[in-house]
Amino acid sequence: MQRIPVQLITGFLGAGKTTFLNHLIKQRANERLFVIENEVGKINVDCELVMNGEEDIAGLTAGCLCCSLHDKLLDVLEEVSQRREEYDRLVIETTGVADPTSIIQTFLGNRMVEKVFDLQQVICLADAAYVVENINATDEARRQLVSADVVLLNKCDQVTAAEVEQLVQTLKNIHPTATLFVGQNGMFPIDEIMEVKPFHDERTNHIASEVPNGEHRHNDITTFTLTFDRPFNLDSLAYDLVKLARLYRHQVYRIKGIIAVDRTPTRVVIQSVRDSFVLTDGPLWEPSSERISHIVFIGKDVKREVIERMLGRHLVKPGIVRKS
Repeated sequence: MQRIPVQLITGFLGAGKTTFLNHLIKQRANERLFVIENEVGKINVDCELVMNGEEDIAGLTAGCLCCSLHDKLLDVLEEVSQRREEYDRLVIETTGVADPTSIIQTFLGNRMVEKVFDLQQVICLADAAYVVENINATDEARRQLVSADVVLLNKCDQVTAAEVEQLVQTLKNIHPTATLFVGQNGMFPIDEIMEVKPFHDERTNHIASEVPNGEHRHNDITTFTLTFDRPFNLDSLAYDLVKLARLYRHQVYRIKGIIAVDRTPTRVVIQSVRDSFVLTDGPLWEPSSERISHIVFIGKDVKREVIERMLGRHLVKPGIVRKS
């Protein structure tokens, strides 16, 4: 049976998540939606603001899905899975202070959940007037931004055109693998957003050119790309990647990459999800293609040289680490 597609909507307080959710519901009126609405307070005000259409809504209150309500999220997912023939899509709106990486881990790291649900996009709403202030001030806002496949720069009518242009460049520098849309009042092209694929090989071909000089810093947020021209020993690499994720879980916000593995015909996709790594098979390497690995790191005061040396140890043959 086909898996249920899932959209996860995140974003800091006041970014316009519920307004966007209502726009999505209206635009997908021909689909049977199940909506999970999370509110950190005991009274779910946002649930009352979601438009009343054909969708079913589950309101989870007095906590965040990423921590205290995690078990309740699994209960709701179990309910939906038991009635999977009744729904075409699951949409989750997190609280404004949630760390979405825990929720992502539920969909990518739990085999029972992954069998039924297909997390297609993580969508982050960003308030044009306050996004820079928020990511400078809070770890939650940073993690929301860098966890996203799609970033929606909202409320652009509240800043000047020049400021919008600067914000777009800033967000692209911080998170070069995300697809970014500009809009206002929660109005964005839903069909285009739904077509955005999670990080995949086509994006890696352009990563180097998207990160100026291979590295970008926004205050203490560091983004850089490592490029390797030799295949990896996956067993030893995986051990160090897990160690890296656990040791630096409060510094490394996001790792995404496509790597070449020795004697493996397919690309291997790596993603960090909280303190663990998810490894999946990607498309086959074409016979004529050069097997180049690209890995993007986004974090707080992350030391490029340390990670570069750590990963370089796992190349099958002594090779060149080319700084993109």
